[in-house]
Amino acid sequence: MTPVLATPRFDNLYRMLTLLILLWGLSICALQQAKADDHSAAAEAHIEAMIGSAKNLLAIQNSDSSTRLRQVTELLDTYFDFPSITRFSAGQYWRAASAAEKQEYELVIREVIIGTVVRNFDQLKGLEYSHVASIEKGSKLVLVSGLFSDTVGDRPSMSVNWRVTTLPGKPIKVLDIEIENISMLVTQKQENIAIIRKNKGEFSALIAAMREKLAS
Repeated sequence: MTPVLATPRFDNLYRMLTLLILLWGLSICALQQAKADDHSAAAEAHIEAMIGSAKNLLAIQNSDSSTRLRQVTELLDTYFDFPSITRFSAGQYWRAASAAEKQEYELVIREVIIGTVVRNFDQLKGLEYSHVASIEKGSKLVLVSGLFSDTVGDRPSMSVNWRVTTLPGKPIKVLDIEIENISMLVTQKQENIAIIRKNKGEFSALIAAMREKLAS
């Protein structure tokens, strides 16, 4: 059966994701350990340190494509809880997928995100981040809120929430990002599920849709 390849809005989602991913950079605090007695401060410091390092990265002129690709790949692999994001984005269909489908899906969604981030890298110049507040969601998660502003004034300010895991003794990781209160992870999950359902529950249809996106 030929899968129904509903066109997912990968560009819209990942352009917004790019705005946040690449503002992190290659921080020396990437493996900062969360302190059980101060989760909010640890999460805030992690975000602030990564953004500061990203400014240095954005200031580099004439970075060749292979170097940029390597930097973005390292960034994603280091700072995101990619295994959890991959599982959540597939919803209930993750459990039904075969081992081979799970492995291929994790590779292809990572490739789609990295490619979109690389293509939109230069759009991040001129943005400034300011911290607004932090709210602890239990003992394992902190919601760090901030605001992005365009120093030139060409783009409107944009609110952002970072869902940061702060497990004692483990590296801080970002699980989800909300832009103007819209969850990137939930949005991606909804679109992925819609594709699978249009293809009678076939997980392979989602992989095919992403492969089509890569080929376009």
